Amino acid sequence: MVPETPPGDSPQQLLQQWIADVPYQLLLLEKVLLPGAFLFDYSARSLDTLEALLLEKCDEESAQLPENRAELVGSATAYLGEVLLGIAGGGWGWNTRPVDGLPGQPVVWPDPELALSPVAPRLLIAHALRVRTGTAFAEEIARLRQAVTARQHDVPGWEPVKEHTPHVDPEAPLPEDPVLTAWLAEREEALYPWAEDAFEGAWRWNFHPDTLDWLEVVVRRRFATVEEFDAARDEPFVQGACWYLGEVIRRNKGAVWQYVPFDPDAEPGAPGSRESVWTEVPFVDQPDKRIGGAAIPLGCLRELLLDAEGADAEQGDDRLRDVLVWFRASSHAHVGALLLRMGMVTREKVDSVLAEYAAFAHEELSPHEVPATLEAFGVAISAHGDDVDDLEESYAHILERAEALTDGAVAITDVRLRADKEHGEVLEFARNGVVVTQTTDHQSDDYLDHLAIMEFIGHVDPDPGDDPRRFHLVQFVRLMETNFETYFVFATPEQATVLEKELGLAMR
Repeated sequence: MVPETPPGDSPQQLLQQWIADVPYQLLLLEKVLLPGAFLFDYSARSLDTLEALLLEKCDEESAQLPENRAELVGSATAYLGEVLLGIAGGGWGWNTRPVDGLPGQPVVWPDPELALSPVAPRLLIAHALRVRTGTAFAEEIARLRQAVTARQHDVPGWEPVKEHTPHVDPEAPLPEDPVLTAWLAEREEALYPWAEDAFEGAWRWNFHPDTLDWLEVVVRRRFATVEEFDAARDEPFVQGACWYLGEVIRRNKGAVWQYVPFDPDAEPGAPGSRESVWTEVPFVDQPDKRIGGAAIPLGCLRELLLDAEGADAEQGDDRLRDVLVWFRASSHAHVGALLLRMGMVTREKVDSVLAEYAAFAHEELSPHEVPATLEAFGVAISAHGDDVDDLEESYAHILERAEALTDGAVAITDVRLRADKEHGEVLEFARNGVVVTQTTDHQSDDYLDHLAIMEFIGHVDPDPGDDPRRFHLVQFVRLMETNFETYFVFATPEQATVLEKELGLAMR
């Protein structure tokens, strides 16, 4: 009689355990084992660097401890497998043949249309460490690409399909729950009195990451123990602190607010169940980014007091701003994918911009760089914040670029900056043949009047009955060494709402 395989050791269970562990392995590789070593953009070229690092760190003569080597190989297996899946499609599988004392190993099954055998990333890594050519990964990539190209020759337009890896591959945010909508509106409306109370009237609530240090000090001073904090969790100060922390994360990293209501049918421990910490509490998340961060602001604030128990309340090892490290900022590639998803740009436009910025298309953007990226994709314009050579020409250029985005719905002509007895200088132009005048206030002949631009840009909006798009002023967190440009994005109200929620912006 053959004994039954314990459920926990069945191939299906082992595969599920591995897939659930992949996000952790990827973060371990990026944040702990190889921090800053290369750009984790899941591209084929990143594997060249990964292979070189593995050869260096897994040299038989190096001081690499066996357990550390196993940890590195395990995490590299996850990254290598995800890159291979991105090229050949398909999904993770499990091979039951024992290896290195383990009951089998994860494998990558390419898209079934390719009719290829599975690839075992761990064995591919072992092969690379054995032959030590530095090209083992590239050769496997070339083999898979050749198979994809052959299939595309037989079936024009065919593309390999990758199975979704939970918590790794981007996905759409949850629909906004009415409870969350009401909470966000309430907290934003209460910002000024909350900030007056929290920061004693000082200007420390501009959503800059540095303001989290002030917030941390205030929380530690207000609550001596976790019990005191828990007793006040529903009071305005704590709720306001939760919103402010979440907004700093959202505006600096491009996260979205999420809320999971109680679901009586949810599995125990799953979001929606009573056992889950994610149920019925506002949190910030990055579902549309690969290995995006997620945090419950209430839990982050509470953690400050847990860490400080038994120590000096203001000398904790962890800082509130450290939570930002786990969130992934937007990139040109991410912004392009979002615009494409909403139909604001074409695939050709995205490809051309990413080709132009190929060297840093996947690098993280600071908050002030996000609006400039929208301009690069052709859905926004900017007004120069530094000195200009000619005021009238600069205003004309702004109007010319704005006009171009309307696709002929609005024609701007006869732009001139003229003297005015009452107002000093007036900007004048014709909108579809109708003269428009805008007062201006110039402190010098070198700098544009940005308040005037905010007022007259609305005249370039198409007629609402013909085109719902309009120009929205983009507000963002200005960090050190930021630019002083003013940006306007041309979008429908619905598109502007998505850009605001998912890119950490504020629209007016």
